[in-house]
Amino acid sequence: MNDSNFCKMIRMKRTLCQKYKLAKNGITESGRAFDRLNEAAPSHLKTEWLAQERVAQSSRIRDSAVMDLYDINIKKAPSKKEIELRLLEDGNAHNAAPSCRSVATWISMGLAIEEAQIALLIEI
Repeated sequence: MNDSNFCKMIRMKRTLCQKYKLAKNGITESGRAFDRLNEAAPSHLKTEWLAQERVAQSSRIRDSAVMDLYDINIKKAPSKKEIELRLLEDGNAHNAAPSCRSVATWISMGLAIEEAQIALLIEI
């Protein structure tokens, strides 16, 4: 057990040096990405964001709710089932004339037929 910790300590220098080099390269890449993002943002939004940040930093001790400013507000992507359902509803599903059916309807009908064939083979 003691030998294991000693080996970890000896190898620590090499690992830390590698991580330092990666972090150093990451700083330049992050700086370039930030500069591109900073150039793309309108100046009135940047000043508004800076003002919001100052308010949040100054009042974060009294009210932690002001830190909600830093939460990411990204809309959740629809699930695979929701996308399939939307495609089926847009294609007017099984009730439409064969020439008016969407690709998703044809695929779902084909899969249903294959499932029925497999179920029939199992029963026979």
